[in-house]
Amino acid sequence: MTEKNKNIINLIGDIDDDFFRKLAVGISEANQKKDLEIVLMSDGGSVSVARGAYDLIRTFESNVYIKCFGEVSSSATLVLQAADFRIMYPNAKLMIHVGENGGGGSGHPRNDERLQEQNKIDETWMEDIYLKKIREKKPRFTRKKIKDMLEYDTYLNPKESLEFGLIDEIGVVKWWSV
Repeated sequence: MTEKNKNIINLIGDIDDDFFRKLAVGISEANQKKDLEIVLMSDGGSVSVARGAYDLIRTFESNVYIKCFGEVSSSATLVLQAADFRIMYPNAKLMIHVGENGGGGSGHPRNDERLQEQNKIDETWMEDIYLKKIREKKPRFTRKKIKDMLEYDTYLNPKESLEFGLIDEIGVVKWWSV
């Protein structure tokens, strides 16, 4: 795929409002008839923003490729799963977990209960996203197994990420000598 045949968006940093804004502008300016390449490196951030970014990427008409560099962690791994094709480079790593469930309640017991209910909905959404991809490679993979993986930080190198179906390919780095 040549540069003329694709749109490129570089998304480096936290999954936050600025991340979403940059993605939204990039997609709105992109030619929907050409493939979209997203370069992604992020330690994660807001699950709410990740939900929006996931849906926004899925609206793109042509193929979306996401290339992972450095570390793609937490909510950034959910954004990664929105791509049609996911490439992780040899020195990159993924980290999946439930993460911190944002925002404390107001101190009002009913609001705290509602926040906990929403956190459970977010956790189920995360599990569903990962399970869909993992089960393409490992059809018998259970919800309990993904819950166990998400309970604490789980780091995956490119080979492990590929084996779990969380990426589609390990990228090739061109080596040169002096």
